[in-house]
Amino acid sequence: MAGTSLDGANSRTPIGLRRPIEGMRQTFAGVTRQNLPGQLVAGITLLAIAIPEQLATSRLAGVPAYVALIAFITATIVFAVFGSNPIMSVGADSTIAPLFAVVLVRFAPVSTTPYFELIAATAVVTGLAVMAVGLLKLGWIADFLSLPIVTGFLGGIGVIIIVHQLPSALGVTTGGSSIYQRLDALWHSLAHVSGWSIALSLGTLLLLLVGERFNARIPWALGAILIATILVVTLSLAHHGVTQLGTVTAQLPRWRLHWLSSKDWGAVFTTAITLVIVILSQSAATSRTTSDDLGVESDISRDFVGVGLANVAAGLVGAFPVNASPARSTVSHLAGGKTKVVGLSAAVLAIVLSPLSHYAHSIPLAALAGVLLFIACRLIKLHALAKIWRVSRAECAFAMISGLGVILIGVEQGLAIAVGLAILNQTWRSARPQTWVLGRHAGTTSWEPLGDDDVAMVDDVLVILFDNDIFFANAGVFRRQVHQTLKSYPATKHLVIDAVAVSDVDVTGLVMLSQVVDDVTKDGLTFSLARASQNVKATLAKSTDANVRTVDFYDSVDEAVLAATHAA
Repeated sequence: MAGTSLDGANSRTPIGLRRPIEGMRQTFAGVTRQNLPGQLVAGITLLAIAIPEQLATSRLAGVPAYVALIAFITATIVFAVFGSNPIMSVGADSTIAPLFAVVLVRFAPVSTTPYFELIAATAVVTGLAVMAVGLLKLGWIADFLSLPIVTGFLGGIGVIIIVHQLPSALGVTTGGSSIYQRLDALWHSLAHVSGWSIALSLGTLLLLLVGERFNARIPWALGAILIATILVVTLSLAHHGVTQLGTVTAQLPRWRLHWLSSKDWGAVFTTAITLVIVILSQSAATSRTTSDDLGVESDISRDFVGVGLANVAAGLVGAFPVNASPARSTVSHLAGGKTKVVGLSAAVLAIVLSPLSHYAHSIPLAALAGVLLFIACRLIKLHALAKIWRVSRAECAFAMISGLGVILIGVEQGLAIAVGLAILNQTWRSARPQTWVLGRHAGTTSWEPLGDDDVAMVDDVLVILFDNDIFFANAGVFRRQVHQTLKSYPATKHLVIDAVAVSDVDVTGLVMLSQVVDDVTKDGLTFSLARASQNVKATLAKSTDANVRTVDFYDSVDEAVLAATHAA
């Protein structure tokens, strides 16, 4: 009988590569005659939320509306079969659409054959990378960027969405590839703004903001777009500066993959790296949140495989990169969704309704802009920045730099800045560890930092707690702090290092530790380590340096102190 791994995946069958029969059984797991009607209703609710969002996202991606619908249908079906999470919705996503659009548009105009080829290739490359992360269980990559840096990065994307949608919201036509050019063109077009476009975009935005607070399960976006479309048709607003979506045709998937030039491949791989990091972060967060909401075990590795295969499939049918949507997944849960029937029924219903897509030609772009402005507002989390500011001014500065990098320099450069800041932040923290002098709490064997009246040092013993690993970035700091502390306590005869927070010692750390041992023994002091981990003990045992190989280890600080004082 096949074993089961800790993350819920079959230990003998690679993640996502299960037998067809087993895969279909898991796809329909939890479905009963009693709950099937409710799951179908939740699927209808999901589709009602997805349609306006997919139409709006197609504008961000620079593709016709039907391409976004193909991406949603394909990704939803593929994830339902290969993913783990029952209600996680995968499809066109407004977070990643501007990421690939603003880069690839430099190599080909939007909605042209070369552009379609670029975004399809990007979807396949991105999907293969995300799938590899799932298969190799490298999901820890998604946790590398800190929350403040991700907050700033997504806030920058939100600002880009707003700038890109302002022309549609104001009813003007502008151009430009950079944010500076777009704002400059918009400034020179302000004399031609359409009052009706402004009213439709602000009305849509206001309805979504108020509606979400009232009841998030109601498809407010769909209602807002329907109302706006009715107004455009009945009042003939097309003659008053309101631009419409135009002809929308339901087309079959198309093969768009062709061999690209080396320059185009470079753009594809560079863009894919950016997308992979964002997709991993957002998919992991969505998977964990919805799993917690449902009270089921989260299998993030398998969900990565499902999202990766969804991207590959989207590329094969001529669509673009897809991502997990926290908003749609939350709506699925609020609507009573508990099984994969929710996503499957939404996809099937989308296929059934696709012949009616030509009726969407009268949808005003201002209303779609209102939907995207609402999404952008959700990405710009000012309340989160305020909380970060209260906790750490430095991390808030990292968040702001990350966001400004995306806005002012570019998405790829902004991501590079975010990753660099994450590395700098962690290195800075690790290179400046804290050192504490410990004393015994009166009447106990417990050792705590000095400061409390009941905590005091014992005889001539100095106990130091070093609260980080000892490695190349802080090994010198470790040695200096030990010597500085010894100068503060000149009567010390025994030095005990509480190593409970030291999980590892690298080669540089070993050299510095050896020098510390040599320094203190030359001064006539004894040296010992308390509460060292097995990994630290094994590392010291492998050293060829006698100073560290002969260090005495003790299971507790109190035991080390007693041994030192009795030996004296």
